[in-house]
Amino acid sequence: MSVAEVIAQLRQAYALITEARQATRQADAAITDGADVFAAATLGSTQPEVEQINHLAARSAEEVRAAHALLGGAQEIVDGYCHHLAGHGIGEGGPPVSVSPSTDDTTTRPPPATGPPPTADEHTDPQIRYAEEIAELRRRGAAVKPHDVVRAERLDDGRITWIERGDEDGGLDHILSPKRIRDFEGVRIPREKIQDLLFVAIRNGTVVGHCGTDRPVYEVEYLGERRRVAVSTTSEWKIYGANPVSRKQKIRRALHRK
Repeated sequence: MSVAEVIAQLRQAYALITEARQATRQADAAITDGADVFAAATLGSTQPEVEQINHLAARSAEEVRAAHALLGGAQEIVDGYCHHLAGHGIGEGGPPVSVSPSTDDTTTRPPPATGPPPTADEHTDPQIRYAEEIAELRRRGAAVKPHDVVRAERLDDGRITWIERGDEDGGLDHILSPKRIRDFEGVRIPREKIQDLLFVAIRNGTVVGHCGTDRPVYEVEYLGERRRVAVSTTSEWKIYGANPVSRKQKIRRALHRK
């Protein structure tokens, strides 16, 4: 098979994946609408079947969003392979590829996309952007709330650390309380950089001691300075608390106070 023929097949595959991603969007919307209708119709019901159906609807929506993100990853791979073979991406070097329905296809296909859909890494919805990490956390049995996830990151050793919106007692909302923001700003970390600092510290920092009850203190290079930040995580590596630590502040080398 010639390079031109391979590229033609790749472009056909890319177009089919695009349609599949569009279908996941439609499925997500349909599941959400159906769940809303069902919830309204069964409001106040204590039947176990109602709770089970609501749970299955939520899980179905999560899996569809995960599929949407993974299909985006497949598109990136196809596009990269096209670059490798021909020196250009799928959308360059030829007319758009349309996929004609088969003769026995009675369904109405969605209109073709006018531009490349966002990849998982570009998506603003954390549930889609971090769908792969969320799906793996769920497979591991981690106590993750997909709708509450703000950011997730896979570490070099395979662990996944993440932070959820949470509330005033733990999570990002707790860390971004007015008092805590002032604490970080006092060591020249602006509000919009706090979350990033926590992930950089866990990924690249070194634990140099502990503060509080059992909060490890990480030392890491960030924004051109050597900094210390204390970060609390669960045993599953969910971040739930943090505070800045001055390099002049005394910290315990041992985990617990003696």
